[in-house]
Amino acid sequence: MPPPFQDERLSSWMERIADVYRVSLDGLQAHVGWARPALQLESEPVRADMERIAAATRSSVERLFAMTFHDVPPRYRTLLRPASRETCPVCSRGMQRPQRLRAWSFAFSFRCDRHRQPLFGFETRGACALGGDEASAQRGAEFLYRWAMGRDTAAVPVGSVLSLLLSPSRKASSPAPWELARLPLAHQHEPSILSRRCRRPALRIVVPEFALAVPIYDQRLPSGVADLPNAPWAERYALAVGVARVLRNPVDAILRTLEASDDFGRKKVKALLDRWPAAIRGAVDCGARRTRTRGEGGRTAQNTHFKPRLVREPSNRDAWRDRADA
Repeated sequence: MPPPFQDERLSSWMERIADVYRVSLDGLQAHVGWARPALQLESEPVRADMERIAAATRSSVERLFAMTFHDVPPRYRTLLRPASRETCPVCSRGMQRPQRLRAWSFAFSFRCDRHRQPLFGFETRGACALGGDEASAQRGAEFLYRWAMGRDTAAVPVGSVLSLLLSPSRKASSPAPWELARLPLAHQHEPSILSRRCRRPALRIVVPEFALAVPIYDQRLPSGVADLPNAPWAERYALAVGVARVLRNPVDAILRTLEASDDFGRKKVKALLDRWPAAIRGAVDCGARRTRTRGEGGRTAQNTHFKPRLVREPSNRDAWRDRADA
């Protein structure tokens, strides 16, 4: 019987044990006798089921509970992707069935922190165009992890930054002809495409490469934080990049967003800013007063910088060590 890896999920270990005995996971469940499906057992472990598994695997119940998500904060739990199958190419080298770690189930986990390698999955949509700013993606992922764990130390609450990025910068509208260039010519004039109302979130302004990575008619950005785990990889990765960029210079990000927004979007953004720290709101107002407009939303003044020392970076320790401390 293979021993579990450090931080391995219970369902991952059960699958690898089932492979040893050449049975399916359902077959192993029937033989051992636990009641709930393995994925459900990870989120809501039942002691009677854990005791049956412990007896069959000669493990302690405490060790099995440590392989579940029973003790994570509620916000972190809502951002889990239980069915995720991403793996580390180094960790899984030579393995018939790669292990899946608990940390990799977080919606904003994009790499193996131990080997500093991107996680490998079957979803490659937008990967090439979005991979150019890996540092921001990792920094944003760390901010999001700390926020989910209830240890948010950023000058602006990360939840407020996500709300900004998901907020519409313009009214939803049909795609422009140039936005359909990647579609086959025969599909560019289909009524279902031309009549589609496409969202225009602020994320597209803060992370313009997202629009290059995923065409407007294929973007599946959720409207709220609760739906983030269901978003595709490109949308989640772009949000992590956006969080890092906003927190690096909140005032400049807001001013750029206001410039590129229409009246509808500006009202939405300003309504969100009412809940931001007063220092940032004041700096935004100061920057807006120094702005010279050229038509709707133009700005020629130099960028207004917020004091970066007020935005705490994640620690320099490896992320897997930080998570172990949690």
